[in-house]
Amino acid sequence: MKVLFNASVVLAGLRSETGASGVLLKLVREGKIRGIISELIFDEVLRHSLKISIAEKKVESKVLKIFTNNVSKSPQEGVVEKYYPFVSDHGDAHVLASYEQEDCDVLVTLDKKHLLVLQGKIKGVKIVSPGEFLLVRSKMR
Repeated sequence: MKVLFNASVVLAGLRSETGASGVLLKLVREGKIRGIISELIFDEVLRHSLKISIAEKKVESKVLKIFTNNVSKSPQEGVVEKYYPFVSDHGDAHVLASYEQEDCDVLVTLDKKHLLVLQGKIKGVKIVSPGEFLLVRSKMR
């Protein structure tokens, strides 16, 4: 299963290993799910590292360790533009474009205002919160 992580989930998981986001990062580290982030998402995580009180270099090291070989190229502009009609903030379209470009099975995000509101509204795009992902995953086992 290929899971695209939005920056919010990565930051929350680095801040707290015991929360749902932290558990998801642990599953990626253990190879139980294939976690993916794009270069743009990686940059966003680094830009917001001070919000979780961890130095940018340390965040960079941790993220690269978790997502080894799973940091994808930034999506092509044409794919990003395809998602403009769906998002209230065009700055979020790259996340959906990365989901498509990497042929992911699910997008995990904590962004209630811009991405979680799109649940069930974009054909072929499955968007869930970390808690929802863990709940569904536990029922599948």
